[in-house]
Amino acid sequence: MSIYLPGTLIPVSQEHLQDIDQILTPMFLMGGMQLRQVTQLLGVEAHTVQNWVKRGFVDSPVKKLYDRDRFVRLAILNYFKDVFSLDRIVNLLRMVDQDNMVYAALCHLLAMSPVDPIRVETKLNDIIDRAIDAQNFSNSKTAREQVRKLLTILYTAHFSIVLKKEAERLLEEAG
Repeated sequence: MSIYLPGTLIPVSQEHLQDIDQILTPMFLMGGMQLRQVTQLLGVEAHTVQNWVKRGFVDSPVKKLYDRDRFVRLAILNYFKDVFSLDRIVNLLRMVDQDNMVYAALCHLLAMSPVDPIRVETKLNDIIDRAIDAQNFSNSKTAREQVRKLLTILYTAHFSIVLKKEAERLLEEAG
């Protein structure tokens, strides 16, 4: 399974996530990146980044260059945009107001976590096999594999709904 620096298209190893300075520091030795470079690394369109700047989610670039702080903020926004509204992400980041430190801690947390916590912690494959066995699905190997794939997708989507609701509840509690 490929691992990327959260919110980016930058491939990393599990070990590199523990110290993202090794990755980010060299990227900003020249003082920053141009919009084209930022969009390539984030996998977003230029108008998306410009919109986020215009809306005040990210500080404007200085001399058309995005420094590390701006890049990290963009990566965080990009990573969590499918879970929370951009306004909520920005408000959440204001709790600590140290995006670089939060991002580094998030990467470190991801490095220490199982790559596939759903399957590891829930023993999902075993549970799915028992669920398939409890039904009268075709016994052909191909049919069983298709049912296993479908149930894995559906359970993963279900789990994402549960986790999103829990994240929203925690966000509300945080104020």
